[in-house]
Amino acid sequence: MLLTAATLWLLAGGSAAADVYDDNPATASRSAGETYVFARALDGNVLERHRQTTGWSDWRSIGGDATSGPAAAAYGGTIHVFVRGPDGAVYQSWLQDDGSFHSWNSLGGYTLSAPAVTPRRGTPYLDLVVRGGDSQMYQQSYVPGTGWSGFAAIGGVLTSGAAINSQSAGLLNIWSRATDGTMVQKSWNGSAWVDWSTLGGGLIGAPSTVSRAENVINIYVRGAADATYQRSWSAAGWTDWFLLDSTPVASTPVVGSDRPDREYLFARTAKNTMLYKEWNASTGWTGWSDLGPVAVPSPQPPPPVTPPAPPASDGELNVVTGLGCTPANGKLRVSIAVKKPKGKLKPRVSKIVFYTKGKGRKIRIDRKAPFVVRIGINRPAGSTGRVYARVYYRRSAHGKLHRKVVSRRYTVCR
Repeated sequence: MLLTAATLWLLAGGSAAADVYDDNPATASRSAGETYVFARALDGNVLERHRQTTGWSDWRSIGGDATSGPAAAAYGGTIHVFVRGPDGAVYQSWLQDDGSFHSWNSLGGYTLSAPAVTPRRGTPYLDLVVRGGDSQMYQQSYVPGTGWSGFAAIGGVLTSGAAINSQSAGLLNIWSRATDGTMVQKSWNGSAWVDWSTLGGGLIGAPSTVSRAENVINIYVRGAADATYQRSWSAAGWTDWFLLDSTPVASTPVVGSDRPDREYLFARTAKNTMLYKEWNASTGWTGWSDLGPVAVPSPQPPPPVTPPAPPASDGELNVVTGLGCTPANGKLRVSIAVKKPKGKLKPRVSKIVFYTKGKGRKIRIDRKAPFVVRIGINRPAGSTGRVYARVYYRRSAHGKLHRKVVSRRYTVCR
């Protein structure tokens, strides 16, 4: 679905294009068994890989010039991705029907964080939030048929990007890091914003959240010693913060879900690899597994070229072609090597017809030693072909005239 960009006013604040904000991965899923993960590469390109029934794809670039980690959401039957661009504005791309991603569109604005995005339960809205240049939180909604509403300030003095979700019809919750390093929350109750309140804890960077089922909220943060901490909300209220995994990570552990009984986390390491772990309602949490470097794989080298084997020879006549390859549309040097077989007279060659076969076939005739010609080739670059020689010869001055066809393979340069 195409989201038409609205013209946005510039949020307060100066440029910070040289900085990178909230360099965390992002994840989204449209259905059970499908998982997309996005990450910013070292050169600013946004990389994507996904898991379907056949396993994980390789990383691929979907372009961009990101100065933040990405945000992603499943909405309108496709996957939407948002980043902060080099001018501080928010940029958007989305997955197209052919599997490619749309070119990046600017949504304007000015941010000091990665975006955060979620579809709002029970409505057709997609909600986007960013930390503005004045460290307030700004929010806007995409409304089908109307487009983006435009950013509006919703207050706060914040020190990280946001996490956002919708656990029930019409509701929104936003979390971010306060100036004292704790996590704070602001909510939309369906008709008005409820002011910021603290949930404690100690965060390194932005939080991450998911609501895998209605009225279930899980929040994950990178905390003390770069470990992963979790806090949850249900109809019974909030749990306390607890240590989920002490393995050090180098980014926020970002959370996603592809079905009501499963969640999964992605986190970067200090070596720029991607870690993955998942929770299942029947088995609990797995440990971290390493998905390898966050980088597009290097192209495989071409297979070695095996030179063609020389044709079988009877020891008397053999075609000799030029060494290496012949330029496309060029001429191939061809000659005949005449040898004296053991116990026989050396053949006396009287005429040789050199030729190629197929479309654009060429013919050259030579009646004098040393029987060397240059014959035009009729094959495209990178291909191989075969040149033939029909040799007429006698074994004595007045002996019987013999005829023999010999050939040799050649290669056309790329």
